[in-house]
Amino acid sequence: MKAQEIISRLSDLEVNVGNTERLLSVLSGSVLLYDALVKKPKNLPGALLAGFMIFRGTSGHCFGYALLKDKPKVEKSKNILIKTQIIIDKPVSAVYDFWRNFENLPLFMKHLESVDVLDDETSEWRMKIPGNLGTIPWKAAIIKDEKDKEIRWRSFSDALIHNIGSVQFFDNGDGKTRLYVIIAYYLPFGTIGETIGKVLAPILENTIEEDIKRCKLHFESGLA
Repeated sequence: MKAQEIISRLSDLEVNVGNTERLLSVLSGSVLLYDALVKKPKNLPGALLAGFMIFRGTSGHCFGYALLKDKPKVEKSKNILIKTQIIIDKPVSAVYDFWRNFENLPLFMKHLESVDVLDDETSEWRMKIPGNLGTIPWKAAIIKDEKDKEIRWRSFSDALIHNIGSVQFFDNGDGKTRLYVIIAYYLPFGTIGETIGKVLAPILENTIEEDIKRCKLHFESGLA
């Protein structure tokens, strides 16, 4: 079959996926494809699922929705909850001050391209899409700031992927800090959101854990 015929048949498919859901499908597929092909051994099932998610997003057609008489109207949010902690050989005040300036985060959070602080409470974040496919921006607001104890933030309501984060700082003795990080991502789209969440959860969890390890290295190597 020629490429033009394939394109023609794809264009005939019913668009039954909303624009926001399509973008999330492309994002999820890109993350899965990157993870499936870069890591060893290669993950063929993961690559196939990634291909399906990218097709779903680019074509706007979901075969699962097409089989249903009525697309579900109520699509509850699903969340991915990530918790991790680490001990850093620096005093609480130093670790808190570093985290309080969100522009420092991309120094060790490699999935972030940038964080721009707009004012005392508001910042704009840009997350990299694996495979250099672009970035996803969102704005966030600090909702709790207790010096040397906790910083908590949340994304604005218009974010594509809603998220909320909390970093707690504990004096571990001997001038060391125990850092406890909680980050939650909220995925819409009912059943498909739940499926995406189950696949992305271990990938995001591993990414955040590696980021926090780099945070420790950043401090203890004298860079912070």
